[in-house]
Amino acid sequence: MSEAPVFRRRGAASFIIPSAVLAILTVVALFPLVWMAYSSLKPYAAIYSFPPKFSLSDLGLHYYRAVLESTPFMSFLRSSTIVALSSTVLGTIFAAMAAYVLARARFPGSRVISKLLLIAYIFPPILIAIPLFLVVTKLGLANTWPGLIVVHVAYTFPFSTWMLTSFFSSVPVELEEAARIDGASNLAIFTRVMLPLVAPGLVTVAVFAFISSWNEFLLSLIVLGAGDNRTLSVGLYSLVGGEFAQWGTAMAATTLAIIPTLVLFLLIQHRIAAGLTAGAVKG
Repeated sequence: MSEAPVFRRRGAASFIIPSAVLAILTVVALFPLVWMAYSSLKPYAAIYSFPPKFSLSDLGLHYYRAVLESTPFMSFLRSSTIVALSSTVLGTIFAAMAAYVLARARFPGSRVISKLLLIAYIFPPILIAIPLFLVVTKLGLANTWPGLIVVHVAYTFPFSTWMLTSFFSSVPVELEEAARIDGASNLAIFTRVMLPLVAPGLVTVAVFAFISSWNEFLLSLIVLGAGDNRTLSVGLYSLVGGEFAQWGTAMAATTLAIIPTLVLFLLIQHRIAAGLTAGAVKG
């Protein structure tokens, strides 16, 4: 009779402790975002006040108006949108084709290529920035959106291909054989049978490619430089650099910059979770 309360106490402790840890980690993770958004609404003097003062009476949207009226923010936004969407579409298509070949075709060196793809993604961007810039320059695409799109596709391609390979490998071969018996071509099998079955993986890879391209800074800075076609990450840096940092304007611009990725993630987070779970079934 005395064991039941002990189990109840242990069960409550096993629930309360992880929940408390999760709550603390959530606060720590969200605090920088909340502070950034709050700082973008505070007046100039309140940003630099120490200790910080918390007041809701003097909040305003003056920094947001300054961002939209006094900076080329919309130009930066247009550049990031074009580059990120193009890199996502092209990178996902190329990664899907390569992953299908690696998952189904058996040729000498196929397993080595699969491992090398992941190893290639491990290298930091600084090591491949100069070689990629030289390639883009030789192609005559320096300081252009197509050049940056090529660079972003090349940067996300290894990890996207490696991830999609596990999705294609988890699909039973019998489905392809049945479609082939019905007279379907290899292209029809790939587009009409395989791609719908690995849709969660395609969504996961597409989100990864989009966020990587949207947030990428170093390669965008090297390829595009300081021209008018700069992306958001490079454009936001110009608001902070120099002798004087426009923190209010920078906080407002950064808050606006993270809204698209935040909305995208909230809309399809369940698909991302499903894709990561499905991809872990078979490596």
